[in-house]
Amino acid sequence: MAGGTGLAAVFATTPGLVAYVPPCPIHALTGIDCPGCGMTRGTMSLLSGDLAGAVGHNALMFVLGLPLLALLWFFWLRDRVGGRPAPGWARSRAALYTWLALTVVFTVVRNLPWSPFTALAA
Repeated sequence: MAGGTGLAAVFATTPGLVAYVPPCPIHALTGIDCPGCGMTRGTMSLLSGDLAGAVGHNALMFVLGLPLLALLWFFWLRDRVGGRPAPGWARSRAALYTWLALTVVFTVVRNLPWSPFTALAA
């Protein structure tokens, strides 16, 4: 319910108008783009039908994160409705640690001051 309300609020807002969204505390304090920087603007772009804009704001979330989340949600739903559990990789600690490692690598790479890495900055 809260997620749907949040998406409705983001959808109702003009993509360039994010004055009501508080700034990222990590970016405000350090100047470093955290792994979540750009997600609100990316969600606005995605809800407006601009997939390229969404990927431009946060490539990790909109290229890997959302498809993976949708797949895990499908497995969860299939388990609840049909009684078929998720595959082993979806329930493993290795998958969680791999995602955490990808997030750390993405954070480091998006903050490198050289081209082409500067394109990953929010």
